[in-house]
Amino acid sequence: MLQPKSWNYRTVYALIYAIFVFFGVAIGANGVLWAEILPALHMGEALFGTLTLISPFISVFILLFAGQFIERIGKHHSMTFGLLMLVLASVSLALAQTPLHFGFVSALYGIGYGAVELSVNSVTMDWERERNTTVMNKVHAAFCIGAVFSSLITGQLLGMGLTYQMILSIIAAIGIVIMLINQFVPYPPSHFEADAAGAGAAIQLLIHNPIVLTLSMIGFFAAFGEGLAINWSVLHLRDLGATAFIGGAGFAIFNTVMFIGRMTNNAVVTRFGVVQSVVFSAIAITVAGVIIAFTKDLWLALLALGILGFGVAGPIPTTLTAGAQLVPGQNSALSGALMSMCYVSFIVGPPLIGIVAEKTSLQQALYATIVVGVCLFLFGRRLATITRATATVSVPNP
Repeated sequence: MLQPKSWNYRTVYALIYAIFVFFGVAIGANGVLWAEILPALHMGEALFGTLTLISPFISVFILLFAGQFIERIGKHHSMTFGLLMLVLASVSLALAQTPLHFGFVSALYGIGYGAVELSVNSVTMDWERERNTTVMNKVHAAFCIGAVFSSLITGQLLGMGLTYQMILSIIAAIGIVIMLINQFVPYPPSHFEADAAGAGAAIQLLIHNPIVLTLSMIGFFAAFGEGLAINWSVLHLRDLGATAFIGGAGFAIFNTVMFIGRMTNNAVVTRFGVVQSVVFSAIAITVAGVIIAFTKDLWLALLALGILGFGVAGPIPTTLTAGAQLVPGQNSALSGALMSMCYVSFIVGPPLIGIVAEKTSLQQALYATIVVGVCLFLFGRRLATITRATATVSVPNP
């Protein structure tokens, strides 16, 4: 594969940061808009949770099997393709009129999320390898910036009378701009020979490397907790009496604290290590779950969202960076292995929470947050056991 003759590390960093900001804008706005979209499409919570399965199923397939493919076609092309799918998804959601249409939109989001996640994380690992430093936490923090901005603005725009169709059109326009800029920025070198371990390389890592499997389970439970906030937090706040603006503000609080957590997590990992960082996250998620489960006070629910944001901030980018050191030269396969399990959580979570919410209540369904925190703690301790038996996980200084 031909490598770019020259690339500027600041320009590439700015680009991947901007792409993750857009990623956060798209997801953050949707998190607020679901309360408007579900009634318009005549969908209940269970049907909504079930149809959203389409998206993570497709994303998981891409993450597990497309690593070699994106190396062959080039990460520029795969990134552009993923961004294009997200643009089309926003436009299609604005035009959707029935649950069947929403199923098609969910498929588009799945393709876009999978392609962009795999491409951005792989490019970031290439960047870190070339620069001999870590920026994964900061890159993933960009998602929070986009989500905070879009959730606040979306709530405000809804309060001003804009329709969700108008807001989705604005998001699509932003995506087109990012997609065009991507065409003109050279990427860092990608060592194709090392990454070309076969289309199933991600699965092989999960099966044969216990550290990668443990890291992937840590990502699974962190993503499950993040998905609880993305899909259900605004609906929960609205159930507690929040206005559309307060609902958007609550989601913004979650993402603001998650941003702060990701910006500071490198220091936590450097000071205390990967395992202790995961344990801190587990404790925070458990505390948030207890508050969500046992209070109907709106302001305490907002506080819980902030604590949850801190809890889910660190594990995913930390496992990506730590994994890249343990499995060098297989960035696409490793990114696919770790992120695929995050998307599996999006397969398990929405229907589970949706079905339980319809049979009991959404608040009782969100007891799952406590389970997430406990399981994250257990896998954090398992990581400590495995790394003591093999090698210590270290993260380069930022």
